[in-house]
Amino acid sequence: MVQLNRIVGIILVLIFGFGVQLIFSMADAIDTPNKAAVEFSKAYFKLDKSMAKRICTEQLASEDANVVDNFLNMADKTARDRGFDISFLKNKLYHIETETISKNDTEAQIRITGKRRVAINPVYSIVASLFHIGSTHKVDEVIHVIKEKGKWKVCGKPFSLTQPRTSHFL
Repeated sequence: MVQLNRIVGIILVLIFGFGVQLIFSMADAIDTPNKAAVEFSKAYFKLDKSMAKRICTEQLASEDANVVDNFLNMADKTARDRGFDISFLKNKLYHIETETISKNDTEAQIRITGKRRVAINPVYSIVASLFHIGSTHKVDEVIHVIKEKGKWKVCGKPFSLTQPRTSHFL
């Protein structure tokens, strides 16, 4: 009888855990302006093409060529001019905080702050933080976000997307 009570307890804990996990996954699926700003910023500093998913179509269509490809090509050129591969310019964004400056149904201004550190590969940023190797750079940017076809997208020129400064690549 004691063993049956133990099994029932374990099953109830598993069902409760599954329910909580389901609630958290549904909450994470909700798209918000803050989530859009964070996803874009992480992809931007990782030099990841996925940042294009969070850029408004007006900005993508207004450029002569793809703004993301132009940015990544310029980053690649900067790295090659220094004698490195583009992976040496990747950064990891962490300690991210967002603040909603203004928001309505279709537009929002999100202030994103955090720190970035060179992340040549996924392990490098962890080792660098543990052994205090390399420097961190503060990130403080106001990002304009609009709602487009039910999804929040970044518009404008966050982090000087169309004209990357070399300080972003240090």
